[in-house]
Amino acid sequence: GRRLFETSRGFMGLGPAAAQVDDQVCLLLGGQVLYVLRDREDNHYEFVGECYVHGMMDGQACEDESYAIRDIV
Repeated sequence: GRRLFETSRGFMGLGPAAAQVDDQVCLLLGGQVLYVLRDREDNHYEFVGECYVHGMMDGQACEDESYAIRDIV
């Protein structure tokens, strides 16, 4: 299933039903869509699923320097 959500910056999106408050919307290097990741206590991330965020699907997040860039291994 899917659910509607609003990001902390006010963007509306559609993501996995398992998404929770404090999950992160991420663009992974080489990815064609956005993903929802959950930060775990032990410096790991749990993959929650793909998402659509209105206003961020055409590279807008890459152009905004206020978004964090992180290495995830």
